[in-house]
Amino acid sequence: MSAAQRSLPAQREAWLDTAERGSVLGIRVVFWMATALGRWPARIIVRFVALWYTVLDGPARRASRQWWSIVDGRAPSWRKVYRHIFMFAQVTLDRLFLVRDKLPGIAVTRTGHEHLVAATEQGRGGILLGAHLGSFEAMRAGGDTTKLKINVLGFFENAKMINALLTSLNPGRAARVIHIGDRSVDFIFRAQQCIEAGEFVALLGDRLGLGEKSVVVDFFGRPARFPTGPFTLAAALKCPVLLTFGLYRDPNAYDLHCEVFAEQIVLPRNARQEHLKACVQRYAERLEAYCRRAPDNWFNFYDFWETR
Repeated sequence: MSAAQRSLPAQREAWLDTAERGSVLGIRVVFWMATALGRWPARIIVRFVALWYTVLDGPARRASRQWWSIVDGRAPSWRKVYRHIFMFAQVTLDRLFLVRDKLPGIAVTRTGHEHLVAATEQGRGGILLGAHLGSFEAMRAGGDTTKLKINVLGFFENAKMINALLTSLNPGRAARVIHIGDRSVDFIFRAQQCIEAGEFVALLGDRLGLGEKSVVVDFFGRPARFPTGPFTLAAALKCPVLLTFGLYRDPNAYDLHCEVFAEQIVLPRNARQEHLKACVQRYAERLEAYCRRAPDNWFNFYDFWETR
């Protein structure tokens, strides 16, 4: 097995196994209050949830400290780590409202939205490529309000409880979720059908799934491992790729960004790996640029630069 095909490091596997732990606790604690009283009262509980995890969740706290040390070039204060975890908890809370297409007092701005509109008017589908940066649900909710048909593709085994709760809030969303199974390649055909129908398939390109192929590229001046799956899928489907990020600005704003990444990704047979790595590197560079705009929106709470 090549280095690009190794299994995930132990810490990253542990993150996949427990990734919904904090989110589920936060959602279940504030679910009743958010439903009965609204977003603003629920924010009070979210602050205590974030404090609890800042104090007791060592891996998340260490990952946040590592992130800020790399971004700022110096060790962060405890307050900065707490705010980082609070931002994650708040974005998770907002999913309750966004999934129901309810935006109570939330302002949404759109940059590059014309790319989505143009593709829709031309009947062209494509891939929307994001990251665990800010809220992807905000981009999806924005699509609902502008009649964009967005299907979410991903491996959701590590978030069954959260997804079940969100699906109960808006059952119609479940029909637009494409699950990646352990062995089946049916998801490729489903994605192809959506794109041929002029719809969008949204996925995240910054976190490895179990056994997923990857390459090591430069990210914030350090080697980091990124999955190659989103780019090989785009090449197979011969469709446009748009980068999409929903950056959260506390207390009540989401800035939705969209830009063209490629009209089509071509991976020539005689230089496939080189072209694939170049695509991933360009994605990492654009992701870094958006991370610098909103570093407290980075929600990969594990050693992201672990490349063993």
